[in-house]
Amino acid sequence: MDKSGQTVMGAMQASTEAEVAARLTQMGYQPQSVFPAPGSAPARTAQATPRQPKGRNVGAQSMAVFFREFAALQRAGIAPFQALTELASRTHEPVLAETARSMAEAVHAGGRLSDAMEGFPHVFPVHVVGAVRAGELGGFLPIVLDEIALEYEQELAFYKGLGIAKAFVWQGIIALAIAQPVFPALFPEPHWGLYLRLVFLRNLPILAAIVLLARFMYARWKQPQNADVRDRWALRYPVFGDLVRQRSLAAFVRMLYKLYTAGVSPVAAWEGAVNATPNGEIRALLGQADALIKSGTPLHEAFRTTGLFANEVESLLATGVMSGQVVEMLGRVAEYYQNNVDRALQSARFWMFRLFIIAALVVTGAVIIVLMKTYFDAVFGFTRTFFPELNQ
Repeated sequence: MDKSGQTVMGAMQASTEAEVAARLTQMGYQPQSVFPAPGSAPARTAQATPRQPKGRNVGAQSMAVFFREFAALQRAGIAPFQALTELASRTHEPVLAETARSMAEAVHAGGRLSDAMEGFPHVFPVHVVGAVRAGELGGFLPIVLDEIALEYEQELAFYKGLGIAKAFVWQGIIALAIAQPVFPALFPEPHWGLYLRLVFLRNLPILAAIVLLARFMYARWKQPQNADVRDRWALRYPVFGDLVRQRSLAAFVRMLYKLYTAGVSPVAAWEGAVNATPNGEIRALLGQADALIKSGTPLHEAFRTTGLFANEVESLLATGVMSGQVVEMLGRVAEYYQNNVDRALQSARFWMFRLFIIAALVVTGAVIIVLMKTYFDAVFGFTRTFFPELNQ
């Protein structure tokens, strides 16, 4: 891609694909793909072995900043491997920095950005890789990178404001561990040594073990091999399942619209949009219609066979096919599902706050119940020392 944004093709004598990419960058071009010319001997591709980072999880905040800066560098015409090298040097997230360095090596060797990202499933989900690949296909990679950053920013915004509710829940749990031995150890005579042993050698270690076990199970649950199970269950949650569904359909239609606008063939556009769909269950259902698109089935019929879309959406697309305005109708469908996402997001946040409030109330009630029980147990035990007949 030249400085004006036009895609050009040509041939160059070089020993490796990485050398071609480097020389094109020096000449002011932005390499999109490097491959052997027809009839020539295959170029020696420098194979960069991805170095898997030691850590696994990368926070949404770091990912949002990474993709936002990556998009800005791409719009400035900086080659992907140079942008990745620059980002690796400035990011403060060790896992992401190591990942960016490994990706820069792979891209510098002539590989595609999406292929390099695919080697790090713990950092980049399947649909993020698919969205980048679709952006490469349609020639709008900076736009896709911005949208990925926006997705992570929306994830942060979804949980924003829950800090106070979380603090109340944790306060109640810790209070339960500290308050439970108060009356048995300090009434009627204070035994501080017993109290401290019960708190620091029994209750708090048990609480820490439960927390560590929960974190371990959560980390296992978030492993890439469990993505299909997570996606299947995510659609079954009340309220939140609707949000997942609407987000996935909106992402699919939005990417399909962009690819059609870019002039990509219907078959390639459908496949690219399917791979950019966040939920694996919906992605599989959409993929089943791939054969229909390849056989020349009209777009609205392919939508109908998936069973995922509203009747009015299918009607809009049918009108677009008959009138030759498929791209315009896809734009309206994308707007329709974005409105659905906004509605589902408000409903999910509404219930998220209430669930945390309910959890805080439950924990507070448990603290009161435990305190009352231990108090009366201590009182009754103290009374029995003066009235032995009560023990009979």
